[in-house]
Amino acid sequence: MNNVLNFKSFFNFLGRNKGYTAIDLFGLSVSLMFVILIATYVVGELSTDRNNENADRIYAVSNGQDIGSAYQIGYRLEERYPEIEKVCHVLCRIFDNTLIQRGNETLTANLMLADTTFFDFFNIPLIQGNREQALAARNYAVISESFANKFFGKEDPMGKTIRINDELTLVVNGVMENIRHSVIPDQDILFRVENIKAVGQNMFDDYNSAGVVNIFVMERKGTDIASKSEEVRDWFNTFFWIYERGFSTEVVFIPLNKLYFWEPEGSFGAVTIEKGDWKFVVILLSVGLLILLFAVINYINLTVAQTGFRAKEMATRRLLGSSRKELFTRLIMESTLLTAISFVVGLFLAFFFASYAGDLLQKKIEITEMITPVNGIIVICLIVLVGFIAGLLPAIVISNAKPIEVVRGTFRKQTKMVFSKFFIIFQNLITICLVAASLTMFLQIRYLINAPLGYNTVNVLDIYARELPDQKSSYTLANELEQLACVSRVGLAEGTPFTMGMNFSGRYDNKSISSQEFRGDQTYFDILGFKILRDNHVAGSVKYYLSEEFMKALELPEDAASFKHRAAFDTPLAGIVQDFQMNNILMQKLPGLVILCSNREDMNPRNIIVEVKGDPYAARKEIEAVYEKYTGMEFTGMFINEQVERSFAAQQRTLKIVSIFAMIAILISLLGLLAMSTYFIQQRSSEIAVRKVFGSTNAQVLVRLVKAFLTYVAIAFIIAIPIIWYFMNGWLSDYSYRIELSPWIYAAAGLFCLFISFFTVLVQSYQAATSNPVNNIKDN
Repeated sequence: MNNVLNFKSFFNFLGRNKGYTAIDLFGLSVSLMFVILIATYVVGELSTDRNNENADRIYAVSNGQDIGSAYQIGYRLEERYPEIEKVCHVLCRIFDNTLIQRGNETLTANLMLADTTFFDFFNIPLIQGNREQALAARNYAVISESFANKFFGKEDPMGKTIRINDELTLVVNGVMENIRHSVIPDQDILFRVENIKAVGQNMFDDYNSAGVVNIFVMERKGTDIASKSEEVRDWFNTFFWIYERGFSTEVVFIPLNKLYFWEPEGSFGAVTIEKGDWKFVVILLSVGLLILLFAVINYINLTVAQTGFRAKEMATRRLLGSSRKELFTRLIMESTLLTAISFVVGLFLAFFFASYAGDLLQKKIEITEMITPVNGIIVICLIVLVGFIAGLLPAIVISNAKPIEVVRGTFRKQTKMVFSKFFIIFQNLITICLVAASLTMFLQIRYLINAPLGYNTVNVLDIYARELPDQKSSYTLANELEQLACVSRVGLAEGTPFTMGMNFSGRYDNKSISSQEFRGDQTYFDILGFKILRDNHVAGSVKYYLSEEFMKALELPEDAASFKHRAAFDTPLAGIVQDFQMNNILMQKLPGLVILCSNREDMNPRNIIVEVKGDPYAARKEIEAVYEKYTGMEFTGMFINEQVERSFAAQQRTLKIVSIFAMIAILISLLGLLAMSTYFIQQRSSEIAVRKVFGSTNAQVLVRLVKAFLTYVAIAFIIAIPIIWYFMNGWLSDYSYRIELSPWIYAAAGLFCLFISFFTVLVQSYQAATSNPVNNIKDN
């Protein structure tokens, strides 16, 4: 057994074969780094709100489409149903970037309003303060650790005041850790929901803004509130307007431990909680495991290629009395040792790249959170498993070798072609599939971003004016911007097609219609380029234009002269505008109403729309300087085409991750192919020499050597075609607006791997083809 545990000869072998060692360590270390980072991310995703002891009794109230409901609905549920022990209303993200004052400095803060039961529902640790008393008084607030550092610096924030506006000043009564692993987003200031009118005016009266208020209920032990869904729905039909008017037809109680990955159907409302993407988690896990498998295969590939060299050592050990079992165990332990070393290297790499991975995944990656006794046992099992799998085939081949075959040199000839072909084909197969996946995703995302939206998005800067102190400030800032040479036109508006404008849901002739309203001046209308299909030449300072979709929804004839605005007022119809896309191309088609105001005073601007000329990025810098000088706030304006592009951030993130894995797979494949071709050509040195002696030219030998490896790529390409078709068609089927899976995608992926493989083996093949045959015959 001591002989088995003596790894001196193994380290000597690694030292003599530095290229082999470097390739193996690189492949396994990088793969295990990805496994560590992915495992940390996935564990964090799967543990969302799982540390709450009452999680199995907590539900979110939904209408089946939007996760949220309306303010005060929870109180009525609590009064009516004894199954409910307590409720909690939570409003977050709708009051993000609220302006607050710190002395003479203006800062922004993300506000969250909730009931006093908040800390009973969510297990968010407090650094300072008492959970039971944190929100005891109406003007008490709990702030996040990061906001406390930003707003108060080194001062103790407890008891300090924060002035939100003229109506509301809060007293800090607690400091909580930055929120992580919860459906509740990381907000700056938490205070009681009774203060809602001080920040939201009357927007929440009469159950308005349905869908943006998250209602959580805690059922009593032994009861089942979810079984009351139909009864609750019937009750909502009697007083809750979204049910009365038919916009919502069901009530769903979503368990807290399933809420993070819950997928609503057909929702276009605000998502005011943290949401996970289960498909993305599966993709990440699948590709991560694929890369690990790729590295293991690479290890097997290289080890099998080295069997001729290790077999001499093992044959000597057999002759000295070692059994096959001892040799087999020794080779497995060597593989496990190399895996353990690779894991340590991978762990250091994971710590180094954790911040980059966090930026890419849009989640903070805390590897230290994974350091637990249970995870330690899992790591040991993983190392043993990977080491066993990676070393199994080489151990079987080498330990079963007969010493006489090794001495004669026939063992290398027997093993040189048995496994090499399969592994080279497998590596090329995976590489071709990943390249094709990356290319397909890239083309689809470009297709989505560049989709026609029915209005102008190029060189149009959208500045969010709601952050300005008052309406007059919007007019003044617009006038200042118009003076810039880089600015062509400036318009004022209440919403843009991308930001969805103002939603209004009402009854029109006994029909429930949800529409989006956009109000702007003539310049706004011209900048976005809304196309008028019919103009009724209506006089007046305010004109109403319906989209084609709205005309269909109202069932109005093309020559209609009026319509009932907001289902009550008989309003002259100024004309019909061509349908335009709300948000991005994936959003369902919605009725639109464009209200054109001749006088800017008829609006309460939420957006300043700036059309620039010349270099758009230089223009943005000039506009940014004017904005910050005038307002004293950080500039947040964005070009509309940038907004559209950012709306596909999730798809772009997936593309980036798959592309990174594809590049790693290509690199590991190339290094493995380089090593394999070197050893493969060394094994065929005698054959090459004999062919040259019998008249083969250098070019003929070179073609023969290169052709063998390119044949493996061709076989891998043929196998890859149905795999690419199956998975990429499945991925594309999730998009209503999508590209066709062109044959050029297959061809590009195959040709890319073909050229890479060709240039990788060309140098070794050329050296072997042009070498002196006499030297090769002597060596063998």
